[in-house]
Amino acid sequence: MKNAAIIIHGGCTSFDKGDKLESRHQAKQYSSMVYIIKKGWSYVESGKTAVYIAEKVVNILENDPSFNAGIGGALNQKKEVELDASIMDGTTLSCGAVSGIKDYKNPVSIAKKVMTDTKCVFLTGVGAQEFAKKEGFTKTPRKDFVTDYQLHWWNIIKKNTIEREKRMKGTVGVVVLDTHGNISAATSTGGMSYKMKGRIGDSPLIGCGTYADSRFGGVSLTGYGEQVIKTALARFTIDLIRFKNYSAQQAVEESIKELSLLENGKAGIISIDKNGKIGVFTNEKYVNHAYMSSSLKEPVVRFSIV
Repeated sequence: MKNAAIIIHGGCTSFDKGDKLESRHQAKQYSSMVYIIKKGWSYVESGKTAVYIAEKVVNILENDPSFNAGIGGALNQKKEVELDASIMDGTTLSCGAVSGIKDYKNPVSIAKKVMTDTKCVFLTGVGAQEFAKKEGFTKTPRKDFVTDYQLHWWNIIKKNTIEREKRMKGTVGVVVLDTHGNISAATSTGGMSYKMKGRIGDSPLIGCGTYADSRFGGVSLTGYGEQVIKTALARFTIDLIRFKNYSAQQAVEESIKELSLLENGKAGIISIDKNGKIGVFTNEKYVNHAYMSSSLKEPVVRFSIV
């Protein structure tokens, strides 16, 4: 199996190590990442396509309440969960995205359906809801989205602007290079904790939170979406690989350097280039990530980048 690779992330953060709640939460995320990267790699080894793998791996992350996506999505100011997601097939440049999804725990699958079954790229709000219903996606009761963890932080963040700055972030994503040389990327999120109703970040925006081109590489991001949007950072990263012949690692480091020029320019990036090289970098304390490739004997699972 030549040059195949997969990398996933579960969000970047600056949580304090001494916080007992966060320690338990991180332990759960870590054990989940171990399982998910092994599952994702089994898909790669079985010869599944990159876009198939991207969707299925993100589904597992969306179904795990320890991540800020799907069933564990962050609560907005109205205590609602509004979900955003995008997916891109790097071989055809086909892509799909949804935002403001309620009641459906796997928005990345709705985004993929937009990609494959419509002439659109992006559906939002009521239109996205109606599309999901028409396509037969199963609803999840709204009360099931309100997890104890997210409610705990909602109550703290409402009263404390300092905590708001530290804890508002969180996303999941994947980049895959399959055994056929195809690259796909997908990103899914509940957005920022205590966000304004209707707020959309970078995750569903192609070229900002997600991008894939099998000729060069693929990218998924997590962080302050407003700043990532301003820099169109996913496409910026791919352009570094394309026009400057950077490796995936060189490209993500340069992209974070570019983002850092902006106030609150904080993010984590995962990437795979066409040669199967892994890239991961952040200017936060942590970026929860795991990866595996045909050149490794065992998966790597980490919170920090070193």
